[in-house]
Amino acid sequence: MTAMHEDEVLAANEAFYRAFDDGDREAMRRLWAGRAPVVCVHPGGAAIIGREAVLASWDAILGAPTRPAIVCLSPNALCYDGFALVSCVERLSGGVLVATNGFVLEDGVWRMALHQAGPAPGGR
Repeated sequence: MTAMHEDEVLAANEAFYRAFDDGDREAMRRLWAGRAPVVCVHPGGAAIIGREAVLASWDAILGAPTRPAIVCLSPNALCYDGFALVSCVERLSGGVLVATNGFVLEDGVWRMALHQAGPAPGGR
């Protein structure tokens, strides 16, 4: 994969955090893969498997009266043939999480297939 692919994956990762920050359910729906299997593990939660279940979890989070502000720090992309991983740090008002986001290439567009976030070791 090329540096261009890395840039595209990092842009998709940024779009995910922007959709979260904006509470934009439609943008979140567009970000997730439509054909590839998907999984999401919210902090402290069990794995949510399948597109509709994952999107329902995001609808609940994005529709809540309050949600934490998240800043994505130090994103690092690892690109493979049609698949990419981004590791990053999520800074929230209540602490720090580490996250891994996985993307698949569908119809020439990087779509999310994995989001997993959990507490950072030592809370930082």
